[in-house]
Amino acid sequence: MSHVEGFDNMDEMFAAMAAHEDIANMNMLPGQIRLRDDAENETFWAQPLPDIDLVVYGVAQPNFVVQRSADFDAADNRERGYLTGTAYSAGMDTGEYGDTHVSQVIPISRDIFRLAQSLGWPDWSRLSSDPECRSLGMLLAVSEQNARS
Repeated sequence: MSHVEGFDNMDEMFAAMAAHEDIANMNMLPGQIRLRDDAENETFWAQPLPDIDLVVYGVAQPNFVVQRSADFDAADNRERGYLTGTAYSAGMDTGEYGDTHVSQVIPISRDIFRLAQSLGWPDWSRLSSDPECRSLGMLLAVSEQNARS
């Protein structure tokens, strides 16, 4: 469930954002830390959102690629936990470029990412209801377990 927090001014808002970012960074899994720290390679991730029947699949570009067109410091952004790249889902199959905080995702392999792409970016319910997607669901579960070690 989401919580909406009101602020009296921008300074309060930015202070709260920084505090939430610090909390997220302190609670990352070992696999999420490895994903954040691999800034020299293209990396892949998934964000299961069962409450809204969605899985977002993403690819984060290496810092040197991001920096070519960024108006921000790509290395600083990554160190703060943000993965810059393209996210895909059943609702956005052409992808959407932006940032995702690593604490919200699990690392996946390029092969798992390509499998999700070949299946049309399956949503959460398809991972169990569609026989063609069950192996992807199992691979995502294993990836989540691997992120914990």
